Amino acid sequence: MSHMLRSTVAILMSGLLAPACASPVEQDRAASEPPERAVAAQPEKEVTDNSTSASSSTSIAQRYRTLDEYLAFLESRAPMDGHWYREIRPGVYRLETGNFRGAEPEQRVFTREELERQFGFSPS
Repeated sequence: MSHMLRSTVAILMSGLLAPACASPVEQDRAASEPPERAVAAQPEKEVTDNSTSASSSTSIAQRYRTLDEYLAFLESRAPMDGHWYREIRPGVYRLETGNFRGAEPEQRVFTREELERQFGFSPS
């Protein structure tokens, strides 16, 4: 019975403390600005492969030894709907964009040299 009482008290306390944890700044902004305006006030930043990491100052070439290693990493994310590059013939790769099922996307094809330059690897 003591365990059940402790659990009940813990649940009640977490419900009482949750509103106190909200940031007053966020509460004030939510009351004064519509969400569209708050989002519009944020500066836009272009998202690139280099900016998606925790440390955007570290280039892809510094995190992976070779282009092949990086391409294998991208392919390993394919089941999670990540983009990756399929080698369609030696030295030529096609961008695969995951499980997109809308209108046929434009087929983007790259040479190995283009990918090495794009991701900062030395040409092989």
